[in-house]
Amino acid sequence: MKTRNVAAYAQLHTERTYGNTAVRMRRFIEPWVQIAAPSSILDYGAGQGGFVDVINAPSATVRHSYDPAIPTLATLPQNSYDYVLCIDVLEHLEPDEVGAVLADVAKLSQNALFIVTTAPARAVLPDGRNAHTTVRPGRWWGEEIKKAFGHAAAVPVFRKNRSGFKTYASNAPDWLRFWSKLAVAELKQQTTRHP
Repeated sequence: MKTRNVAAYAQLHTERTYGNTAVRMRRFIEPWVQIAAPSSILDYGAGQGGFVDVINAPSATVRHSYDPAIPTLATLPQNSYDYVLCIDVLEHLEPDEVGAVLADVAKLSQNALFIVTTAPARAVLPDGRNAHTTVRPGRWWGEEIKKAFGHAAAVPVFRKNRSGFKTYASNAPDWLRFWSKLAVAELKQQTTRHP
């Protein structure tokens, strides 16, 4: 879905590399995707990160990226997916565009995972405005996601100024599987980090 700032982001994408937040947040995202075991995944607002190609999701035989600011990714390859990822995207919209974009994602899948940043960005748009044009607290984002999907469960991301939500319910065994997978990924992250 094209929004008012698409041209500004298209310009930024020609000048800098954007779209690697999902790769940095991988340990919080991957367990949910593995538990859901989707056959098809869409990274909505993918940027240049190529996350859908590196995520460890053995069930996913269809992996697509969509970003209206990148000409090669500006067309959706299909109309529905088993799972949609939308990482570090919503805060780049104008406030009055959030509902329409969430409705667009909901048409593609009822199973989605969102991570949003709740603070200003370091980057600025070509017109001088902050790149995060909608800065709101996590609770606000959860309410907006719930309006579009009927459900918004907060998921851990362990980062100040960042909130995560999934649009579907999970039972206790799935939450236990999530925490188990995250513990392993977090341990790996901590032990491979350079001093």
